[in-house]
Amino acid sequence: MWLGSSRSFSLPQSAALPRPGPADWPRFGYDIHNTRFNAKETTVGAGNVERLKLKWQFDTDENFTIQQTPAVIGDTVFFGSGRYVYSLDSATGRLKWRFEWATSGEWEKTAWQGALKNRGTRSSPHYENGRIYFGSGSTAVYCVDAASGAEIWRRSLSNDEIVEPQSFYSPVVFNGKVFMAYSGGDAKIFCLDAETGAIRWQWRVAQDVPEDWKTGGGSVWTSGAIDAEHNIIYNATGSNKAFLPNLGLYSTSVVAHDMDTGELLWYYQAHPQDPFDLDFCAHPMILDAVAPSRVRGDVRPCVVAGNKAGIYCLNRYTGELYWKVMLGAACSSCGPLIDAIATAGNTVYCQYASSVSTPPMAVTAALNAYNGAIEWIVPNPAMNSAPIAVANGVLYQGMNNGMVEALDARNGKRLWQHQMPSPYRGGVAVANGAIYTSNGEPTSWSGQPLPYKHSLYCFTVDGR
Repeated sequence: MWLGSSRSFSLPQSAALPRPGPADWPRFGYDIHNTRFNAKETTVGAGNVERLKLKWQFDTDENFTIQQTPAVIGDTVFFGSGRYVYSLDSATGRLKWRFEWATSGEWEKTAWQGALKNRGTRSSPHYENGRIYFGSGSTAVYCVDAASGAEIWRRSLSNDEIVEPQSFYSPVVFNGKVFMAYSGGDAKIFCLDAETGAIRWQWRVAQDVPEDWKTGGGSVWTSGAIDAEHNIIYNATGSNKAFLPNLGLYSTSVVAHDMDTGELLWYYQAHPQDPFDLDFCAHPMILDAVAPSRVRGDVRPCVVAGNKAGIYCLNRYTGELYWKVMLGAACSSCGPLIDAIATAGNTVYCQYASSVSTPPMAVTAALNAYNGAIEWIVPNPAMNSAPIAVANGVLYQGMNNGMVEALDARNGKRLWQHQMPSPYRGGVAVANGAIYTSNGEPTSWSGQPLPYKHSLYCFTVDGR
């Protein structure tokens, strides 16, 4: 059974590495708090976002979909599509290198040709210390040299076809550790060594279901958030697959673990024994929420996450529920899909899909981070299933009809729109005066010819 490999590797000369910029976007959630808010971006804002124009477009090999947020480090953009991870010049879109993960190991070679869910890198890359970390659809975690694309190590988390493992989780790299997880019939969360890929600890979500049953559920669809000061990583889990009396599964929950040991510190289960597929589908975010002025001096240590029935704000040290907000119906295709939340200042932003409403309803809203009160809410013309982002007073979002938009973060006013050729899935990275985004959807994994291209796009003010 192949589980991984590692080898000694020397970092390249610093001149070959990406040159950092003043407002980079290094990972899926922007920072380890998963805020998806770039506080350093000052070039594009509410006053000039309407002047965004396409600067360049990069078409993927074999027209594979793009379902991840790129990482941007100064002069370089990293993203994955299909069986490749690409490195591009951020100013021109010129290809620097391409890494083909699907030929790296025996399990990858066979899994790539198997189920459609494995045909892609849905795990957004994390840039750290001259390296790129990402997960493949077949649950292998990779570390590659950011300068050359050379593989440093890889580690398979599961090759058990019975539980149909898949990776949608975007890695979090911090203090020599790589946090990763996979989804499927029996999900797990992992801590790996950032230098070697060795597994430091792992935690199975379905604790009370015998492991040899190869079921239990608890899929971990999104990325974790880190409280570095208190050494905690937060994750959110999906619905359970085993329905037996008195099973205290940690499904449909927010869970907090000690980063060093994997000890479970607390959990909040939103839907025990959930038969309705109400997964947590939007990543946990860490923030300190300040009370309204009439409540003096109170600051709440929060972790916020979203599932298919609402947005939840918890005390990040105890798991106590502070507030919950529903902006539409609860269903298996409702909620802040997929990762459609962000936080900036004292506000939580979200897109909410309510596909079972009559007629179907989709909205974008700004919530007070302290109490969940709606500060503004606007309707959207289509459903959502992609991450949002905030930078310099602007909220960026996309929809299933392919429209990508910029909204004024203060009031929800629409400031800019661009029509993509197909549904929008991967999310936006806002970095160094540019907007990087893409189009792509899982229906095109079938390999059938398509009348449009899947591309990564770079927008700048006036296209300069």
